[in-house]
Amino acid sequence: MRNLWIGSAAIAACLAAAPALAQAPAATGPVSAKLAAPAQPSEPLPDLAPGDDVAISCDAIERVADPSDVRVVFTIAAAPGDTSPGYKKILAIDEKVAGGAVHLKVPNAPDLPNHTVDLAVYVIDGARNNDCDGGSYRIVQSPATAIAHDPG
Repeated sequence: MRNLWIGSAAIAACLAAAPALAQAPAATGPVSAKLAAPAQPSEPLPDLAPGDDVAISCDAIERVADPSDVRVVFTIAAAPGDTSPGYKKILAIDEKVAGGAVHLKVPNAPDLPNHTVDLAVYVIDGARNNDCDGGSYRIVQSPATAIAHDPG
């Protein structure tokens, strides 16, 4: 009888834990952009330095009617080991839309080097807003080469 109670308690504990385990994200699948980055990324992030030229293209930019309706935002990503530079986002200025891409220079913001950033492109098109992912980058001190990013 005693073994029956212990066995029943073990089964009840497993059944109670099953819903929590079923809701946990898979360890091997892609991680949502809203979740924290994995501790060991599969590929290193490309490097950018203040003043580097960047070109980002996507469908939303190709369809833009007025180039002044395009905004590029650098968002400081919470990568392991990063400290806060004192701000969360930077709005890029002096971007130019040409050839289906937005061209800009990486801003020379205080304490930006040695941080990971996510680039987002926002296209304001009348009543609807479109956006596209510009990718994630590691900002470094020394200049890198020009990068063109097409998120696909």
